[in-house]
Amino acid sequence: MNWHTMHWTIVSPIRDRLAESPMWHPGEEALYWTDWYGPTIHRKLWGQERVESWTIPNETVLGSFVFASGGRLLLAVDSGLVLFDPGTGQTTPFANPDGGREGMVYNDSKLDRFGRLWVGTYELTEQDPRGILYCVTPDGVASIGDSGFPSCNGPAVSPDGRTLYFSDSVGRRILAYDVSPDTRKLANRRVFAAFTAEQGLPDGLTIDTEGGLWCALYGGGTVQRFLPDGMLHSSYALPCPVTAAPGFGGPDMSTLFVATGWSPGVTAPTDERHDGGAVFALETGFRGVPEPVFAV
Repeated sequence: MNWHTMHWTIVSPIRDRLAESPMWHPGEEALYWTDWYGPTIHRKLWGQERVESWTIPNETVLGSFVFASGGRLLLAVDSGLVLFDPGTGQTTPFANPDGGREGMVYNDSKLDRFGRLWVGTYELTEQDPRGILYCVTPDGVASIGDSGFPSCNGPAVSPDGRTLYFSDSVGRRILAYDVSPDTRKLANRRVFAAFTAEQGLPDGLTIDTEGGLWCALYGGGTVQRFLPDGMLHSSYALPCPVTAAPGFGGPDMSTLFVATGWSPGVTAPTDERHDGGAVFALETGFRGVPEPVFAV
């Protein structure tokens, strides 16, 4: 296993309470990311300093988003899954598979290679295993992929589309499943990687073209890369402990972006010694896989 302590750059002066979901839009040549608590979404065009930001009204958190057809975004917020148009700032309800259960909010989401959304829920105390990983089709039909987690994080999909990875954060493990275009059911659940308390909680995931899985370890201040067989390949240290989500981008998909946060007593944006809440960037020698578009 290779350890890397490298010179990260910082994408913008913005310091979010919890930056999340760094995703690259190839058509716009823009990096998007969110502030989970904002609830705010940011967009920064490649090579420009200006950052556009939209705060979503009448919501408390913004768990995640994916790109949707028509230049829209599909947001996972308190009220459910909503379509957001950056041009008008308008939101439109799309689906709400969790049904507004008390004490639950939506969290991380990703599209698979077959056009379906996988989105998990999060129990606010992170103790009760009521979280569900849903599969949602572009017509808004939802089914349960797996359940029984205090916090659903991740997910990511292998380049060939046949393996879905998922972070059971409180369980300190990454699970892997077989996935097929013919069914919304997950098969062959297995533990892909496990972590100690000192390493942190497995949070956001992303994939590279070689099938390497990248995991941000919340509280551990690192991003780790795993080979498709589950072997730990390398670890990249960051200058703040709250590492939330990795994602590749840039015109050739070679830049690794890592969204971070700050926690009272751990890091704070008013403390010049820390850059918690920033989005960091690093050239790693690997390339990411562009995220699909939800064909709503």
